[in-house]
Amino acid sequence: MFRAFIAVFLMAGVSSASVGAAELRDYLVAASSQLDPRAQATLANVDGLGRQLLAVRGYLRAGSTLDQRWSWTQQQIDAYQDSPAQMARDAEIAKVRTVFEKNNPGYSLFVNPQVRSVDLQLQRWNSTDSIARAGDHMRLELEAAISADGIPPPGTAAGYARFSELLVTHSPQPVPTLAAPGLSAHGRMNAVDFQVQRGRRIIAGPDSTMVETMWIAGGWRDRLHAAVVASSHFTGPLANPAEPWHYDYQP
Repeated sequence: MFRAFIAVFLMAGVSSASVGAAELRDYLVAASSQLDPRAQATLANVDGLGRQLLAVRGYLRAGSTLDQRWSWTQQQIDAYQDSPAQMARDAEIAKVRTVFEKNNPGYSLFVNPQVRSVDLQLQRWNSTDSIARAGDHMRLELEAAISADGIPPPGTAAGYARFSELLVTHSPQPVPTLAAPGLSAHGRMNAVDFQVQRGRRIIAGPDSTMVETMWIAGGWRDRLHAAVVASSHFTGPLANPAEPWHYDYQP
């Protein structure tokens, strides 16, 4: 019954489908039925075939690590508030901020203190341009691969194995700027995004359009990295895609 529920949502938002797209949906429905129930429920709210394929790729690639990476529930988020774990992380952020402000008078760092819920991750996944473009590219490549290879039918063990291989070995273009919904490191506060400010003015924020102009050319990538290395348990920044503001938290 849940498989039928997933199938309805996977078909949503795809109109005037080609034979290739219809067959691709059949493979996707079969592959999705093997996912962790949390991933299945999240996938039901992903818009469009391309974004769905990209999300399933992320879930399959997570493999046995999906459980330890899956974003917190609201109950877990509530429990984290004012906990020793939160205070320890906030202390590490404060160390970075202190060193940064000492080295860069007049500038400060802002970090969003909120855990990124699955709902927010879904909202961003469904509205981010890089995800839409990468999903469309993936859809077209997989349609062509299925037509050319004549892979075993969906719903069979051989068909699942071959389709899964096509998903996990696919190289998205462009590189997605978000993790599949539910797998963001921000969903368990295992990562933070730093933002450089001067008063209330954003100088260098978590924005891909600022990578070359402000973070690199403006020198903020290196200044932030120097403060992080000198003071904290954060590692980074994220290299692929290039996000000079994104650091993993290693307690």
